[in-house]
Order: sequence, then C-alpha cells, then structure tokens
Amino acid sequence: MKILVNVRMFVLLLCGLLLALYFSWMANAAVGYGYSWLYQWMDIDQHIEYFAPQNRFRQGFEKVSADGHVQAFNEIVRSVHSQGKGLADIEYLVEGKAIPLLHRAEIIHLQDVANLIDTIHYLAFFSALIFFLAVFIGNRYFHQQGMRADAKGVLVIFAVLMVSLASAVFIVGPKDVFYQMHIWVFPDNHQWFFYYQDSLMSTMMKAPDLFAGIAAQIVLLALLLFAVGVSAARKFKL
Repeated sequence: MKILVNVRMFVLLLCGLLLALYFSWMANAAVGYGYSWLYQWMDIDQHIEYFAPQNRFRQGFEKVSADGHVQAFNEIVRSVHSQGKGLADIEYLVEGKAIPLLHRAEIIHLQDVANLIDTIHYLAFFSALIFFLAVFIGNRYFHQQGMRADAKGVLVIFAVLMVSLASAVFIVGPKDVFYQMHIWVFPDNHQWFFYYQDSLMSTMMKAPDLFAGIAAQIVLLALLLFAVGVSAARKFKL
C-alpha cells in the first residue's frame, strides 16, 4: 500500500507538470507567443529583409511594416488555435494590393499544427481528470488511514527523471529533437520543413530560432506555475 501512496504522489507531480506546461502554452498563445518582443530581440526584421526578396512564391513582404509582420503572425496564431479556420484568408498588403501570405503546402502544415493543438487540449483534459482522480483517492482512502507518501524521496526521483530528460534533449541537440518530433507527429506525406526561399511563414518565424525563444518562455512560466502548484499542494496536504 505504501508503494501506491508514492505512485499516487508521482502521478500528481507528473500531471501537475503537464498541466503547468499546458496553461503556460495557452497563456503564451494569448499574447501571440511574445512575437512582438522576440521579433526585435532576434532581429527578425533583418531576416525578413534579407530572405523575403528571394521568395519564389510571394513578393513584397519585405516592404510590409514591422506591425504588419506582427499582425500576420498573430493571425496565424488565431487560426491554428481555431481549428485552422481562416488560414487561407491571411493576406498582406503591398502598394494597396492584397497578397495571400500562405501557399498550399504551408496551409496544410499549419492545419496539421491546428489538429495537434486540438489533441493537446484533449490530453490536458485527460491529465486534469487523472489529477483530480488521484486527489480524490488520496482524500478518500490514504489520508483517512493516516498514510503519507515519502514526499522527499518521490520529489528526488521526479526531479532526477526530469533533469535526465532535459539533459538528454541538450545532449542530442534541441534542433535535432525539434525536427525528430516533427517526423513523429506530422503525416509522412505532408511537408513540414520549408526553406526560407520557399516560405514566408518560415521566414517571418526565423525557424527554428523563434521556436527556441517561445519554448523558453513556455518552460519558464510552466516551472513557476508548477512551483506555485507544489507549494499549494503542500499547504492543503493533497
């Protein structure tokens, strides 16, 4: 029975971390993933100025203002968080002429991203369900019998596993892990890698650099939320 108490605590920690990552992701999405400040910090304007004129499918994006670039990115964010609705309607203006931002392969990829986000919503709901079920079981059975988990031991094991996972990512290489995740997650016959010369989407996102900045924001906020959650759990003796 002692093992079950410790397993329950580990499950609470794991689900809590997953939920912290989810809420952090959604919070970042609500502010456009911080594109407006990452745009300046990563010199994305210079990146667009250099590569947009080389694009083989769209012209004139380098003439669009910084606010226009941010607006285009935010429209992509809104679409992928709305099941892909409106992706084909995103446009930018050059000398009064409206030009579609995305070509077909980009739209297909972003629709895959929208589908992935929908799946993540379901996974977050499932994690929350498991979390509250574990809380209920603890309050209903373990706590009434005065059984407590080995909090320090479980926390150490959990921390070691998380640090090991993070270390493995850095040993393999974040970029390689990023690309491998794309291979695993997206359909084999759908393009997900785009050269800057073939994609304004890739150019305006300075892929994959922008995603590293976004990932850092999500992880840092998630760790803060997780720490607050653990503190609250200890206070209320979950």
